[in-house]
Amino acid sequence: MSGRSGGPPAIGEDAEDAAPEAVAAAARLGERRGVGLARFRAARSRPRPSPARWSRAAVSHRFSQAVSEALDRGQGLVWAVLPFGLGIALYFHLPAEPSVVVLGLLAGLLTGFSLWLRRAGQAPAGLIVAALLLAGMTAAGVRTRAVEAPRLDRPRTVELAGFVEHVDRTARGHRLVLRVVSAGRLDAAARPARVRVSLRGEAKAPVVGAAVRMRARLMPPPRATMPGGYDFSFRAFFDGIGATGFVFGAARPADLGAVPTDLRLRSAIASLRAAVTQRIVEALGPGTASGLAAALIVGDRSGIPEPVTDALRTAGLAHILAISGLHMALFAGSVFFVIRAGLALSMRLSQSRPIDIWSAWGALFAASFYLVLSGASVATQRAYVMIVLVLAGRLLGRRSLTLRSVAIAAFAILLMTPEALLEPGFQMSFAAVVALITAYEELTRRRLARQRERHEEPQGSGIRQALVWAVKWLGAIFLTSLIAGIATGAIGVHHFHRIAPLGPLINLLAMPIVTALVMPMAVLALALLPLGLEVVPLTIMGAAIDQVVALALWAQENTPGEGTVGAPSAAATLLIVLAGLVACLAPKGYRRACLLPLAGALVLHLQHQPPDLLISDDGKSLALRDRSGDLYVTMRPTGFLGEVWLRAEGIPEAERRRRRVPKSAMSCDPQSCILLAYGPDGEGVEVGARARAGQAAPAAPPDALPGTPRTAASRDRMAHGPPAPEPQPGDARTPASAAQSHAPPLIVALVRRPDAFADDCQRADIIVTRLQAPEDCAARQVFDADRLRPSGTIAIRLTADAAGETRLNLTPSYRWQRPWTRTTEPGEAR
Repeated sequence: MSGRSGGPPAIGEDAEDAAPEAVAAAARLGERRGVGLARFRAARSRPRPSPARWSRAAVSHRFSQAVSEALDRGQGLVWAVLPFGLGIALYFHLPAEPSVVVLGLLAGLLTGFSLWLRRAGQAPAGLIVAALLLAGMTAAGVRTRAVEAPRLDRPRTVELAGFVEHVDRTARGHRLVLRVVSAGRLDAAARPARVRVSLRGEAKAPVVGAAVRMRARLMPPPRATMPGGYDFSFRAFFDGIGATGFVFGAARPADLGAVPTDLRLRSAIASLRAAVTQRIVEALGPGTASGLAAALIVGDRSGIPEPVTDALRTAGLAHILAISGLHMALFAGSVFFVIRAGLALSMRLSQSRPIDIWSAWGALFAASFYLVLSGASVATQRAYVMIVLVLAGRLLGRRSLTLRSVAIAAFAILLMTPEALLEPGFQMSFAAVVALITAYEELTRRRLARQRERHEEPQGSGIRQALVWAVKWLGAIFLTSLIAGIATGAIGVHHFHRIAPLGPLINLLAMPIVTALVMPMAVLALALLPLGLEVVPLTIMGAAIDQVVALALWAQENTPGEGTVGAPSAAATLLIVLAGLVACLAPKGYRRACLLPLAGALVLHLQHQPPDLLISDDGKSLALRDRSGDLYVTMRPTGFLGEVWLRAEGIPEAERRRRRVPKSAMSCDPQSCILLAYGPDGEGVEVGARARAGQAAPAAPPDALPGTPRTAASRDRMAHGPPAPEPQPGDARTPASAAQSHAPPLIVALVRRPDAFADDCQRADIIVTRLQAPEDCAARQVFDADRLRPSGTIAIRLTADAAGETRLNLTPSYRWQRPWTRTTEPGEAR
């Protein structure tokens, strides 16, 4: 053996002697590449799956084992939020109001029965889920009963008196929320408890808590702009606002007795916020920097110019305006470490007193102060609850920034305000946090596993270590932006119909500025404000804000169409959210199941058809397609309703001004207007395809748009439909086959006066009017006041059946009457 030590082993006879050396070399090679030999051997020796492995019993056993392991890790609290939230969502979509007493009793009985079975050694998962579902429905029902208040039945002009609860600055003046004491001749049963009115002009607005009197025009709260769209009426119901409107002239002081106690407290908070905002404006001057600084410090966004807000949304930086985790963590964390560092200077205190507890209490007080000062939005409430849990974990020596803390925050918010579940702020805030915690927990687990396999120890120092840390910090910012963007992308598109394609890049450039300069200077300025030394940190903060705004404006200029993409399929959005929940919360080994709802979402997205005809709830406005399949509106395209409808269609802002139906394309007289409504492909599939692809459609004469001049010939042509298009060269279709490939246009009559019904009910396919149509109207569909009042805005999709006839698929904004959708009975508003 000694004779062979100097050369290579001989083949064959020395194979056994060479084996240990080969194994050792392979092991070293495997360690260098991050793959251990033990893992390699385990993979090779793993038995191949047998048919019994995929039997129902085996699959059920493995799933039960994975669920048990997740429950042992404390995942049960996280999962409990899901049926609770689902119960809230089900309550808001019920066709009728359920009995809260019955729901509460059922939830209590199921909970008690589940606990009894659990003591007996059973795990009644189904009963627990049912109890949580009913508990969510009960919480939403109790909240609805608690906030239900009178709502204005119809537009009225009244002499209004009350106390100011809230004041907002707007581009045209101020907006007030008034706690009503009297409203003309309305008695207490019909008088709204709160109203929101606009004060026009530059006159000084009354302060919170002031007693005022004014003459105002009040209307019922605006309802949903389109099915599935933003519904101010829903939000107003849970805010206790029963009417909106505007003030004639100015608000006058009034003597209404003692100011309520809660309003005196609100007045003190509002005065503090106004004083802080004023100091910020004095330091930075009026403009974008001071407006953004006030938004970040006190939550007052009224000073931000609208173009800057749009640029931040387009750039994917709108999240910095919401006072959430970053802001709360920096504020409370800074207070905690400053107090602790100050106490640690005394050796006697640091050794004999619980300075961590004192520091945590100081940070908790600071976080509570910041919550109140910033306006306590949903994102701020979530961040506050999580900060409280982090501080508690610090005291108890436990890791608290986990999905369980997110679940506790969600439970706390949903118990107090179940309606928050349907708000974009709640959905996007929690979606981003859940995705970030899940992703970083997985990345941390993998990093620690690699370190254990390689037996690595953190090493290095000096400049190299600083560079590595800086690269990791920038990478974490990019990864955080990417994960949060993916997690909230589908929700944002559903609510706002836009995306931020440059968001990850802009966040990579802007967030270091926000993290290193903007927010630390904001915390320092707020701390130095009582001493009058806030100018220097605010100046630095303002300069940093200018850089962030410059990046946002650059991103806006380089984002095609301001990122407008149109409204997606609501069902597809729900499936994407379900896929995200599975990917983040499913037991280990089953998270790849998220691909199934993602595939379903893709199918629904490809099959989605946007509305071809929209009818406003007041029967005055329409949106409909022309021959090329493009959507046009009858009202001002830059108005609120026109912008909402065209943005849902995916029309960029620069193009919306050209999307009003021209007068020459409508057949109008004092009684009514006649228009033609086409399907999604217009007069031909190929023309519509070019329009949707962004190519220029062939020029069309005026009567090719939605309507024709109102003459006897045109009336006859409308009554019998347009002639079939001539076949084009190279088109193999016959006119008959071409007619069956798309929906023929419909004649729509927008009736203004009752004397138009006799003619238009006979000739038009669809009647739209704010009046009450006669019962014997022969039109195919009649949308009058009696029909639009309970249903709200209606969306119609036009399709062609096998016979070439046009089918109308209707989607109302409200399918059932619930407390937040109730309207006046027919005839009351006349």
